[in-house]
Amino acid sequence: MNSTTTDALLEQETDSNNDERYLVPGLVRGLAILKLFDQSNQEMTISEIAEKIDVNRSSAFRLIHTLEHCGYLRKMSQKTFALNSNVMELGYNSLSKSSLTELAAPIMRNLRDQIKIAVHLSILEGTDIVFISNVQSIGPFTSNVHIGTRWHAHATVIGQLILSRLPEAEVIQRYENFTDWKVYSERTPRDIKSLLARLNEVRKQPFMVSWGHFNTDMAACAAPIYSQASGDVTAVLSVSCPLSTYTEDEFRGEIAQNVIEYANQISKFIYI
Repeated sequence: MNSTTTDALLEQETDSNNDERYLVPGLVRGLAILKLFDQSNQEMTISEIAEKIDVNRSSAFRLIHTLEHCGYLRKMSQKTFALNSNVMELGYNSLSKSSLTELAAPIMRNLRDQIKIAVHLSILEGTDIVFISNVQSIGPFTSNVHIGTRWHAHATVIGQLILSRLPEAEVIQRYENFTDWKVYSERTPRDIKSLLARLNEVRKQPFMVSWGHFNTDMAACAAPIYSQASGDVTAVLSVSCPLSTYTEDEFRGEIAQNVIEYANQISKFIYI
């Protein structure tokens, strides 16, 4: 096959990819139906679905019947339909084969690109937090936190955030033989009693901020990452930077909201 023929075939293939003549309208509408279901629309009738995708009731019935037959919708009471388990399996089969760090990496880079500071992923091991992934900041500052770095959980907002989501009995058990209550500031718990009191304060908080409380010249913000399967906190997304990078109001406001948003994005892909 000569180069001219090859170029012609490639051009034809590109044209085909962009040509709506090759779309399957029924499949497009079927996927549109699946995307209608969310937290606010967990169940819908045939008429409601028909109106939302702008087709007549007869067409909507056939599409819904097909999706139900294939296991992507299920019929509920009062003539409504809801998503079935096959929808979750579409993503889960591939996502479950990916590690937490692989799933989080592109989202962490996007967060770094937006706020320009270092982004970290941490888990709890015993009474320590362990950093399992990092994305360096954009600019002159270089974070000295590396993969494998360990810090005392009781003294950090990352650790306190994870510990606050555990049953109190489990926290007490983890610290049963712990003696290294190193104090970094007036906000550092000094014993199990003060740690439990601190955890009660932060249990309902969606994020935590350290403004020089662990490293005196550094700010940090942490938000939990939840498992879709269990609802438990599996890791924490955090950011850090010198205090001079942002004002405290900016850090507790705009930066914190970004950390929460991106942590929630990661949570959508976590099924472990």
